[in-house]
Amino acid sequence: MIKPFEDPPLIGDWCREKRLGNGGFGVVTLWKNKQTQQTVAIKKFHILLDRSEITEKHCERWRNEVKLMTETVQNENIVRTVNVQPVTFIQELLRSSANGLPVLCMEYCEGGDLRRVLNRVENCSGLREQDVRDVLRSLRNAVAYLHSLKITHRDIKPENLVLKQHGDRFIYKLTDLGYAKALDKQSLNASLVGTVEYIAPDLIYCDRYNCSVDYWSMGVIGFEIITGVRPFIPHAPITRWMMHVQQKKSADIAITEDNRENYTYHTEIFAENHVSDCLRKQLEKWFTLALEWNPKQRGYVPYTAPSKGEPSSSGENSAKAVRIVDEKQSASTVLKIFSLLDQILEQRVLVLFSLYDCRWIDLEVTPETSLATLRDYVYQATGIPVDEIDFILPLEQKREPRVENDTRPYDLYLPDFYGKPMVYVVHRGARESIVQRDLKPRIPNSITDVFQNIKIKLKPHMLRQFVANSYYFIAREQRLYVLVLDGVRNYGLTLNDSIARRKDEIGRMNKVVYAILGGVEYHKLTVHHARDALNAAKRIPSASFVSATEQWTEKCTRMETNVRKLAEMADKISRRYESVLKRSRDALRHTLLHEYEQQDYFGLKNVEGRYEQTRARILEKITNERTHMDMSQAVYECLKRRDVLLRDPGFQELQRQLLDIRHEMQEIEKVMEKVIELTEKYKRELARLTLEHQDEVWKLLFSIDNSHQTATSNGELSNGTNGASCFVDFDDMTPVFAFNRTRPNTSKPKFLVGGPMTPLQSSVSNESFESNRACVNDGPDVDDLIAANDTLINTTNDLLSNSLLMLK
Repeated sequence: MIKPFEDPPLIGDWCREKRLGNGGFGVVTLWKNKQTQQTVAIKKFHILLDRSEITEKHCERWRNEVKLMTETVQNENIVRTVNVQPVTFIQELLRSSANGLPVLCMEYCEGGDLRRVLNRVENCSGLREQDVRDVLRSLRNAVAYLHSLKITHRDIKPENLVLKQHGDRFIYKLTDLGYAKALDKQSLNASLVGTVEYIAPDLIYCDRYNCSVDYWSMGVIGFEIITGVRPFIPHAPITRWMMHVQQKKSADIAITEDNRENYTYHTEIFAENHVSDCLRKQLEKWFTLALEWNPKQRGYVPYTAPSKGEPSSSGENSAKAVRIVDEKQSASTVLKIFSLLDQILEQRVLVLFSLYDCRWIDLEVTPETSLATLRDYVYQATGIPVDEIDFILPLEQKREPRVENDTRPYDLYLPDFYGKPMVYVVHRGARESIVQRDLKPRIPNSITDVFQNIKIKLKPHMLRQFVANSYYFIAREQRLYVLVLDGVRNYGLTLNDSIARRKDEIGRMNKVVYAILGGVEYHKLTVHHARDALNAAKRIPSASFVSATEQWTEKCTRMETNVRKLAEMADKISRRYESVLKRSRDALRHTLLHEYEQQDYFGLKNVEGRYEQTRARILEKITNERTHMDMSQAVYECLKRRDVLLRDPGFQELQRQLLDIRHEMQEIEKVMEKVIELTEKYKRELARLTLEHQDEVWKLLFSIDNSHQTATSNGELSNGTNGASCFVDFDDMTPVFAFNRTRPNTSKPKFLVGGPMTPLQSSVSNESFESNRACVNDGPDVDDLIAANDTLINTTNDLLSNSLLMLK
């Protein structure tokens, strides 16, 4: 039986799925169309148990929200209304509406609200940086938009920020404008509205307020999503809360109470969070604006006129360069709450992780930031000498294969990538291990305080802080160890990639070395051939011939010895290189480097259960002096497990293996550079020896030719017998160039000393060679000798040209 004013379970094709939540005066229900699968969130005025409690003020507030949502507000970070068909569906819903009040049809945000996200165990110490940025950006856009319409929300809280799925990410949207009210200079409402934990103090103690109350709510939510807790003693009753908040200075952004009722005022965000130091420090400045006690100063900074010629930077998106003058102060102020947050969120923060000491490092980078600046910043953070810092890029860095000297840190930034490091830092000077063996854990102070007095009974708020920080510490150790393994794997991949890139270079080196060795062999044959041919039968009377041939042989032998040693060195480099390449690939197959992201090294699932049990006891107020012991035991087990993992022999061996591979590859590269240097040297030396040998052969032949011409002019070769003893050796040296005596003299080439050379026609006869034709008993014909000399010169030139061509 349907109760009065209760919606029916089915209206046409629309089916009532479930109740999504209750507001102060409204209830939200999910409806789904069975035909189109469309989903819509229907918000109706909440039916109170006693209908007499419904006042005209309540109805006015409800109509105001419907009007704002349907007619005025249109922003991507505010839940939008949708047009639902058919009209009969809405008419049927109106029948069960109290006092005939309208219904609000809104888009369905399937991700729930921010409160549900904050209540997850993994977010007990705040959200991840990417989520923090998304929430702040969405909240800023929604509030600035409402303020631009002169509308104040007055009830901003995690329950009113819902998540809408958009692709693989969620968009945060502000909802529930029931308390929203249009404000002008004459109309300021003084009624107490909104959730007390998030409302501004001036809503409580002042008769008048303005839109700065939303700035306070933004600051409280911002602090909570970073740390997991509200900033000002959230456990205290409102009277004590007000008293201490009123006493805080403008720079104070948080107040805590210890177990002995001592209060501490903080100017910094709590250390237990998941955001980068750069973002944390910038947001601390922003919180001083958002959490300012004085509503007239909240969100504003003193106005300073820009220098002549400089553009003003104090403008806001919602209020362009608005200047507001305090009635009691002569100094003017400018709204900065939105522009400062925009400036913070637009900064490029390069996030690095040092494998040497498991330390996060982050730096705001601009196009002008140099690699030297980044190295110096890493040195200041870790103590690693600047010249021993290596940057290792993870697989997500697809723009750059490696960090070079001309790489800009600005280009290494990965947008919306804060879950893992954008760059890993490695200590190049480390010889034993990549990660320090005796790395000390960074334990939160709240945990060490409890460990020093383990039997103390913690108050509920301190117990809540202790269990949250304990889970944070254990989860962080789990994350750090996974990051270490990921960093070691990326280090191994980078090392393997750099080794593999050397393969072609080593192949080219071997080809060049063996090409030079071939050139030396060819030169050796040329030298031996020239020596044996010119010295055949000892018929050349040359005093310098023996000395010249000895020098040829000696130089050639020395060159051959050196180049063969060079070839042996190149072979050794190739063998060592193949060994190093294989070992680097084997290292990447280590069991520790596979599926490490899915491993629960510290029993985090069990710790989550312990955390939930302790939190339930706190809520049920059944705590005692031993309530914290369960989480204390979890921390102790984490510390023991951490020591075991870092000292694991397999983990240590993997690091040593990678370091040995890197060291050996460095040695190979040094030797390879020397081989390449010697290769160039020997290449030039071989060319020089070849040219020298050519010149000496030319000189020797020229001296023989001159002596022959001189003897002929003096009539010493009249009978031809002495000439045979000098030149028969030419025919023996090059028998293929012996001429047939029956060939007419008209076919002999003409030769002019110092003039152009005409190649010998048919220098190689197709006829079978007869040994008796090599002996010319009647003495050589001068023209034949000149032609043979010409052919020898051409042949020698060809040999030298081929040798030089091979060298090139």
